[in-house]
Amino acid sequence: MRTRFVLDTDNDENEAMEDIIEEEEGEGEENEQADDSIPDDENVSDLERAFEILECAHMIYTKLSETSPKDAFILTRVADIHVMLADICNENGDHENALSHVLKAIEIQETLEEQQRNRLLAESYYKLGLIYELIKNFSDAVQSFQKAIDAIQQAIDQCQGEDKATEREELKSLLPSIELKLADAKSSIADQHLIEQARKILTGATNTTTEIQATTTTDAPVKDITLNVRHKRPVNETENQDDLLKKSKAE
Repeated sequence: MRTRFVLDTDNDENEAMEDIIEEEEGEGEENEQADDSIPDDENVSDLERAFEILECAHMIYTKLSETSPKDAFILTRVADIHVMLADICNENGDHENALSHVLKAIEIQETLEEQQRNRLLAESYYKLGLIYELIKNFSDAVQSFQKAIDAIQQAIDQCQGEDKATEREELKSLLPSIELKLADAKSSIADQHLIEQARKILTGATNTTTEIQATTTTDAPVKDITLNVRHKRPVNETENQDDLLKKSKAE
């Protein structure tokens, strides 16, 4: 509904303005009812609504970056939006697009000054490692977690002075959880290796058994009993031939 600003100085003009506003509002309501393509807000999930808002924000900051390509604030916001879009994609199970968004964020963050980028890169590499874990790419997950640890170490080294002691402790407190994820990824690689070796052993055992069976079947000499059957004469025929030989000798 529109907010009406009505002056009390002229009642006739005010009434006319009210009539015009009411007519416009009525036409707008009719158009909304006629247009079935407008989505119902009740059917839109929070993730979908958040994704649309972030896409609009990404469009705005991308336009700003075209006019100010080296503005650190704008570039940081664009990278942050990519990271948030990656989180939403992960929630929806779209790990491929999540991976693409995090990689774009890292690409942008690498262009920032070293003092600004280390903490941002640590977060992005950590999330990249989590995505690689989800898609069972543990080798790249190990590399990503290691890069996150390296970025935090660099950020700690930059926090010099007593006034930054709290920040240093905060950064150090992040390391154990990332190191644990790194160890888990390495363990998963070892498990994959053991499974692969077990498969090879089972496959080799199956092939060996098949070869043994084939050798037993083909290499062993087979007794040809057809010759015995073919040359063996019936008993009656043998006895008749013996009688004929005896008679011929007697004559």
